[in-house]
Amino acid sequence: MIQHGKIVVPTDFSEQADEALRRAGLLAAPLGAEVHLVHVLEPVAFFETDLISVQPIDKIIDAMRQGAGKRLAKQADAVTFDVITHLNEAVGDPSRAICDFAGQLPADLIIIGRHGHQGIIDHLLIGSTAERVVRHAPCSVLVTMPHGLLGDAGN
Repeated sequence: MIQHGKIVVPTDFSEQADEALRRAGLLAAPLGAEVHLVHVLEPVAFFETDLISVQPIDKIIDAMRQGAGKRLAKQADAVTFDVITHLNEAVGDPSRAICDFAGQLPADLIIIGRHGHQGIIDHLLIGSTAERVVRHAPCSVLVTMPHGLLGDAGN
């Protein structure tokens, strides 16, 4: 299972991502694997109009990068094991960026948190990031469940 010694944990800074990172640490320690925490900045949608005044898009993107970088560092600092952080930008779907990153490392495993229940329309139209990662990943994927879905068995 672990050939390259690298585990990727995508993060959106949620509790589910924190749990995925915690589990990555538990798996990495006995295997001597590196944990790579990656956040994908989604493309910025913008529009032009004479009706409102907005900051130049470069300033907005820089602010997003800085904010995400701080949150990424804070999440990595919250665990008791070494974490290598990465801040990537998606050209399209973030799940593709996660899979591309895992393929380039190369990673042995992606551990991703799942966000509870999703409406049927949302699921049919876009699916979940975790599902798309499972579908396109270049390696094995472990999907962690939110505590609310685990019931008493997850304790």
